[in-house]
Amino acid sequence: MSARSGALLAAGLDLGGSSVKAWVAEVGGSVVAEATEAVVTRRPRRHAAELDPVAWWAAARRSLRAAVQGANRPSGEYAGLTASSLRQGFVLTDGSDELGAGVLNSDRRGATQLDRLRRDVGVDALYRTTGHWPAPELTLPKLLHLAEVEPDRWRATRRVLFVHDWALWRLSGEAVTEASYASAGQMADVAARCWAADLLDAVGIGTDRLAPLVEAGTAVGRLTDPGLGLPLGLPVIAGGGDTQLAALGAGGLADGVVTVVAGSTTPVQAATAAPPADPLRHPWVSTHLAADRWAAETNAGYPGTMLAWLAGAAGCDPAMLWDRAAASVPGAAGVTAVVAAPTWSEEAWATKAPNTVLGVTPATTGDDVARAFVEAHAYAVRANVADLERALGAPARRVVLTGGGARQPALARLLADVMGRDVMVPAVAQPAALAGAAIVARACALDAATPEPAAAVVAAGDPAPYEEPYQRYLHAHAVLRTHLPEVDG
Repeated sequence: MSARSGALLAAGLDLGGSSVKAWVAEVGGSVVAEATEAVVTRRPRRHAAELDPVAWWAAARRSLRAAVQGANRPSGEYAGLTASSLRQGFVLTDGSDELGAGVLNSDRRGATQLDRLRRDVGVDALYRTTGHWPAPELTLPKLLHLAEVEPDRWRATRRVLFVHDWALWRLSGEAVTEASYASAGQMADVAARCWAADLLDAVGIGTDRLAPLVEAGTAVGRLTDPGLGLPLGLPVIAGGGDTQLAALGAGGLADGVVTVVAGSTTPVQAATAAPPADPLRHPWVSTHLAADRWAAETNAGYPGTMLAWLAGAAGCDPAMLWDRAAASVPGAAGVTAVVAAPTWSEEAWATKAPNTVLGVTPATTGDDVARAFVEAHAYAVRANVADLERALGAPARRVVLTGGGARQPALARLLADVMGRDVMVPAVAQPAALAGAAIVARACALDAATPEPAAAVVAAGDPAPYEEPYQRYLHAHAVLRTHLPEVDG
């Protein structure tokens, strides 16, 4: 329980794929309280990933109430309330209520519409306008699929709300879409920071069902829910995409900073002064959380998820695998684990290498396998950072590690060794909450700077022992992707 300090507070919600987190933070200070509620992803059919709006919102309200109670601060100290969420999920409403289940970012039913987008729009035009190449998880193809297979539901729809927008609507009754979600969903003219109206009209989605577009830090309405422990009428503030928020909170808004957000997946993101024009069309480009910044992003795949899988198979905690990995040697005694993605492109995403462990012999130990898994994470990050530097036309001057993986010191050490460069780890446990508080401060015209947290610098190591294993990993990934691609299940 926190002492009453009189400092202004911000509160926030973060809706992820497996949990809803709520936080209370001092503006310009630290996190005061937080609470988490688990939520369930429904998978009613192949490729579907859905949320139950009633259950999810009940969890959101419980978590927010718990965080506010944990903070134990006067209601008059609260300056505003904001939200963030996964980026490509959405909820349909008729203006008053939700129309069925929401669709999550991991839903892949948009795969049925990719050829249509390639044919009717063209990949070059699609990427040039939206900053995204065709992928089944993006919001645009998922909406096209829904409109085709559920025409009655689509006709009844009055608003398409990204999950973040839905949270703001539930809190304030106001329907808006924050720009980083529209762009991450492949639905915005990313350079102009507005809906891609011509594109949306051409594919039949249109803009009539879309909410007005706002930037992060816009006050969109006032709190109408009396059951959260917060004062009615509290300003409700547009937040932003989860990865952008993590990068902002870790100090990743400046030029030349690449932020690695290590979680179940590992986005690799750089803030830029203008959308990059990559002739190879690799990074996804979205708006960032300042009106003059954009985010160029690749992704190292699911190494965090795969390490958790290995821990489950071994009957141990993932942290124990890092201890076991330390008992092996650089290069994992010849074992190569293809469990992360060194390449981020339309082709690589459409045809993936299967998760595979190679080079096992009777002499291989469990320590070697653990080492191969964590090295795969570092190799994929190295390759993604290099490709992002190529697309941006300049080397990164700083690499920042954040996300849940940053809590494991051995990951930063391994990245610094494999890449041969310094890695900065912000000394803050909840960068997204601090970024959310900064966004509330911006909206309320409070004196609070963009987060620049103190950071530990993990000095560059010697990449030489990893060079041959790194090249072997890249070659194994390429061969498997070409000749033994993942079976779509």
